[in-house]
Amino acid sequence: MSQLDQLNLAGQLPSPKGVALAIMNLCGRDETTIDDIARLVSTDPALSGRLLRLANSASSASRPVAAVNEALLRLGMKAVGRLALGFSLVDQYHAGPCTAFDYARFWSHSLLMAMASRELAQMTRVTSPEDMFTCGLLASIGSLALATAFPAQYSKLLESDCDNLVTSEREVLGIDNRACTQALLDEFGIPKALAEPIYYHDQLQECEFIEGSRPYRLTHLFHLARMIADLGLASEPAQIELTAALMRHGGRIALDPDDLGALFDRTVAAWREWAQLLQVPAAALPSFQNLSTRRVVPVEEAANSAALRIVLIEPDERAAVVLVDQLETVLGHRAYRVAGTDQGLSLALEVMPHVVLVGRRSPGMSTSELCRTLRATEWGQSLYLIMLIDGASERERVSAYEAGADNCLSMPTGLDGLRAHMRAAHRFIDLLKVWQQDRAQLTHLASELAMSNRRLEQVALTDLLTGLPNRRAGMEALSQVWSAACRSGEPVSLMIIDVDFFKKINDRYGHAFGDKMLVLIGTTLKKAVRNNDMACRLGGEEFLVICPNSDLRATVIAADRLRQAIKALEVSVLGETLDLTVSIGVAHKELATPDTDALMLNADKALYAAKSTGRNRVCFMTKGKLHQRPV
Repeated sequence: MSQLDQLNLAGQLPSPKGVALAIMNLCGRDETTIDDIARLVSTDPALSGRLLRLANSASSASRPVAAVNEALLRLGMKAVGRLALGFSLVDQYHAGPCTAFDYARFWSHSLLMAMASRELAQMTRVTSPEDMFTCGLLASIGSLALATAFPAQYSKLLESDCDNLVTSEREVLGIDNRACTQALLDEFGIPKALAEPIYYHDQLQECEFIEGSRPYRLTHLFHLARMIADLGLASEPAQIELTAALMRHGGRIALDPDDLGALFDRTVAAWREWAQLLQVPAAALPSFQNLSTRRVVPVEEAANSAALRIVLIEPDERAAVVLVDQLETVLGHRAYRVAGTDQGLSLALEVMPHVVLVGRRSPGMSTSELCRTLRATEWGQSLYLIMLIDGASERERVSAYEAGADNCLSMPTGLDGLRAHMRAAHRFIDLLKVWQQDRAQLTHLASELAMSNRRLEQVALTDLLTGLPNRRAGMEALSQVWSAACRSGEPVSLMIIDVDFFKKINDRYGHAFGDKMLVLIGTTLKKAVRNNDMACRLGGEEFLVICPNSDLRATVIAADRLRQAIKALEVSVLGETLDLTVSIGVAHKELATPDTDALMLNADKALYAAKSTGRNRVCFMTKGKLHQRPV
């Protein structure tokens, strides 16, 4: 089971829905045409408008396009699938259950990073601007995933004064936001050539890409885009330092202050335009030149939880004035009044009231249509809807209840009647709160149970001495990698590593010292293996490294690098310097290799050859013959 599957046990992970999901599925089929995608996109006016806007801003030299299929041709089919994914996630996760997670700030920061990534791609032409936009938008999606899957635990983490959030995430949740982001990007079909730079962009010290290479440039461009996003949302005390840091990093990729300032200003302008489209907050920012001297202060809204928020839809001015006065002055609630159902729907979506009072003769859409529209939203299913009807007409009451009303109030009504209906609404809302609290507790318990199961599984698959995956975990991983390679035709290699003269080390210095050496070697392997490789402890002094999508030549080179890394360790004991070395056997999947057992046997034979020919070396088997890499 993958980390992503395990995480999904605890809660619903961020995922595309509706038209976006259908587009992604279509884009994954070889027979899909642009017209197929265009027909599907056209069913979503909001998505159509966003893609047209992106297409028309993709190249200032191109003529404007007005048709969806032309926009798709300009953007590319795969890019459209990824863009639809990003827009779908923004639309779905404007709010959530993690109280300490600032959803609005998260998307504001993500959108600004996306716009900066796109501008940098257009400037450097290192890759598609649309792909950079999507990757920038999803660069921190792992944080949203953890807030969605573990709302209570993640809220506590965010509120705590932990020095390193990533470390705390791993300790408490068993996975951190960076690893979660990488897993989700893989799930969403983002190419590894983009996903790997995203993984390293906020930890440049871990990046081992060759300077000047495409992955190296992408990593630094994403890092610069994140710095722009950090600056755009920073408080005034932090702005001066962030501006200076941004200019320094811009200089590293040959961006002078003038070009960087122009890019920042263009990015902010585009960010504010797109924020309106996506309903994401975006504060007005000064120019890059003056940023350190100005600050936009966000306005915080406080809600009075003791009073009910009530929307009154009533065309009769006189009756409306009386009702509003009674609701606010006498009963102490907050009332909003409009005359028609169309305005009432807009107002209700804006203020999200607890109660809606609807007059039967209100102009605009029918009251039945209004009820159905409100009930179609997740929030609308929990509001208390009262129809204002004339007299005691049985037909009107039946019609109101069939439309979705919770209660009916005969008009005209006195204060006592209004008070009684508001008490009924209060009881309903209080019961709903209790139910929601019970549901939250059950969700929390389910999440705790899922986490406990994951911890138990992790313990069962972890070598307690070195912290590496144990033999069982390694064999399961090898089986999965082998199956994937058989389907895709990709290469698979592995290494078996044995510590030289380990029995002598144990006999001379004791088993406690021998254990320390195993821990040291395990730590070295963790740091030195490549990003896609998996190191585990087979038992005793033997270790296994599984190398998916790695051919024999690359694996032998990597094995020799591991050998050298361990040989370079400085170990002192009892005043002596200990030469710690390993022998490594390498094997790879060939046409004649029937299964993983045969692959392990070939690597074991190569290991035996390495030990029998002098140790501290790498041997490998291919086509039934053993070879040695020169030391």
